Amino acid sequence: MENFSSMDKKLIENWLEEEKNAYIQGWDFSHIHGKYEEENDLPWDYKNIIKQYLKPEYKLLDIDTGGGEFLLTLEHPFKNTSVTENYPPNIEFCKKI
Repeated sequence: MENFSSMDKKLIENWLEEEKNAYIQGWDFSHIHGKYEEENDLPWDYKNIIKQYLKPEYKLLDIDTGGGEFLLTLEHPFKNTSVTENYPPNIEFCKKI
């Protein structure tokens, strides 16, 4: 890390510390609550944008986005919903919900 500035080194140290402490299951990012800007601070709402365009007859593909908690809130017909997930802990979590 000798080629990095002191600011970059601090950032890398923070990332490494976060990696050690992070517990991520599905869309549960509670371990970072209060550390960063909250979704409520954004001028747009992702779910509302999707719901604006999503119709029940549309096919919906969810690609590697977590355990399925957010996807379930869209209440899209299961027969028109497909998902992919490559992170083993989330695969098991998806099976439970």
